[in-house]
Amino acid sequence: KKILEETGCEKVNIIAHSKGGLDSRYAISRLGADKMVATLTTVNTPHRGCVFAEYLLEHVPEKVKNAIADRYNSILRRLGDKQPDFLGAVGDLTAKRCKQLNEIMPDSPLVSYRSVGSLMPEAKGGKFPLNYSYRLAKYFDGDNDGLVSEQSMKWGESFTLLNGDGKLKRGISHGDIIDLDRENIKDFDIREFYVELVHQLKEQGY
Repeated sequence: KKILEETGCEKVNIIAHSKGGLDSRYAISRLGADKMVATLTTVNTPHRGCVFAEYLLEHVPEKVKNAIADRYNSILRRLGDKQPDFLGAVGDLTAKRCKQLNEIMPDSPLVSYRSVGSLMPEAKGGKFPLNYSYRLAKYFDGDNDGLVSEQSMKWGESFTLLNGDGKLKRGISHGDIIDLDRENIKDFDIREFYVELVHQLKEQGY
């Protein structure tokens, strides 16, 4: 609403990473944001959840889960979140929860949906904790970016898989796709990727 007020534009184009894609779909479908959104491009979003996340929540000891949650919640508070809920957020990423969400938040006919994903070919393609979670995701969910499987990333009218031709041996991790580690990756310019993404939307009339 603030962007529409400040710019005078009719609608916005949302590009959302990971859980942000689920949050955006919820806002569009359940909170009336569809009237203000032209397109939603989700990037490495777990639309169908992560089976391994469900396994961890069910099998990791309560004491360990709470210790991990306390650490992440502390970080989130420093980043400005006044009421962080790490375990609640992880719970929303399980396959069971995403199935429930998909049933109650159908796509809006007013919005154009498309998705983008990337993969890591092996665990060493990502930094901690993605190099660890890659093996779990591979076992339970198949090819993944260290967190989200390829099948879970697909949503909307089109799906683009980065590095699908295998040129980058290290792949592009869940963190790489948002330049989380501020790392220069040979043969992949993350800034140019987003510039091209926006350019394509403009070429399509959005």
